[in-house]
Amino acid sequence: MNPPRPCSAAWGLLAVLLVVTGAPPLARAANPSPLTLEEVLGSVREQHPQMEAARQGVATAEAELLSAQGGFDTVVKAKGLYVPFSYYPHERLDAVIEQPTPLWGTRLFAGYRLGQGSFPTYYGQYETLSDGEVRAGLEIPLWRNGTIDKRRADITKARLRHEMAGVSLTGERLELQREAAYHYWDWVAAGRQLGIAQAQLALAVTRHEQLARRAAAGDIPQIEHTENERVLLEREADLISARRKLEQAALKLSLYLRDAGGDPFVVPPSRLPGGLPVPDAVLDARLEAQLEQALRQRLELRELALQRELFRVDTELARNQAAPAVDLGVAVARDLGSGPANLRPTELQASLTLDIPLQARGARGQRQAAEAKRAAVEAKSRLARDKIATEVRDTLSALHAAYERVGLARSAADVARRLARGELTRFEQGATSLLLVNLREQAAADAELEELKALVDYHRAVIDLRATTAALEPSPGPEER
Repeated sequence: MNPPRPCSAAWGLLAVLLVVTGAPPLARAANPSPLTLEEVLGSVREQHPQMEAARQGVATAEAELLSAQGGFDTVVKAKGLYVPFSYYPHERLDAVIEQPTPLWGTRLFAGYRLGQGSFPTYYGQYETLSDGEVRAGLEIPLWRNGTIDKRRADITKARLRHEMAGVSLTGERLELQREAAYHYWDWVAAGRQLGIAQAQLALAVTRHEQLARRAAAGDIPQIEHTENERVLLEREADLISARRKLEQAALKLSLYLRDAGGDPFVVPPSRLPGGLPVPDAVLDARLEAQLEQALRQRLELRELALQRELFRVDTELARNQAAPAVDLGVAVARDLGSGPANLRPTELQASLTLDIPLQARGARGQRQAAEAKRAAVEAKSRLARDKIATEVRDTLSALHAAYERVGLARSAADVARRLARGELTRFEQGATSLLLVNLREQAAADAELEELKALVDYHRAVIDLRATTAALEPSPGPEER
């Protein structure tokens, strides 16, 4: 009785394996260098569309700051009046240039006035000499609008919002880098999982010919050869599933890895590194140092501090606006040209303006609202610090647990491989069945996948620790080089 021939699917897959794993040396030499994590992170920082959107937020804040600075723009005002038909025909021109300053709210002004014609006695102040009158002066708020006014408050708040936009940009970059690192390690792990599936199938393909010859010679029962056919089909399905996972991981990674034109780049399998780096020792991460760094650099604490300062400015402004306005004005004026003698002397003016809000309910309400908002931010800050401390402790715990799991998983995978080799030797000696050999090999593959999962968890924990402590530009540690 002739032994059954290997199924056509297995032979076809064998050809695929020879192409994938047995490429000529020259073709391998032409492959590009392996993709590194830093390449992915650099692409995120420079070309990810979400980063561009966050940069536009900063640009918007800069525009708002420029708008607030417009409160100190120089203003020119002019008004002319011509009355040709009247009992008192006359013409008037009045122009003034004003410059608000941030120096205690002082306002500078200079102007020119011309009044010609006939004026009633009660409008005598409009009359000037033939060349007009020049004047200059300043107004100084002594109480309200002195230490702070709306113009200066708006600029201060716009600068704080600009800083907050920068913090948001940094936070966006940090979170995107964390996500990109996750997908990078998933892609590397998917490549390694494909390699495990290829190796498992290669064992079954190589064994199929040997079993066919032994079954034909009567050394083993025909059912052993049939069992191997079952395993071939099963491992072929596993290979297809692993290949699909690698393609899916590459597609997800392409959202973070961009080409020169900014379009998603689906990285080819030829750029897969040799596997996930195995840590020689757990990352040196002392709790006190990591906690101190996190509390010093975490972006949400910085943003809350800026919000607190924002509401402090609102409180200070509202308290100031509830005070009486006492404004001192000083001006000097001189007429030029010919005309009445009483208009020739230089005129010095001093004024004092008093404005007292009796209830000041608007300012008091604004102050109370700002103080309440500031107290809310204080409470949020305390909670944020507690959450950060808990997150740092949890991340360090996950890092050490993942490191321990890597060691155990590597030992378990080594034991499983030795058991599989031993079971195969026993089968060749006729002391066991192929079913047990396949079970041992499957257990070895499962142990390797478990080791792979432990490595992914470890490298994710490293990224989580760097993100938790706001290390925005993570450089690979010795175990990742």
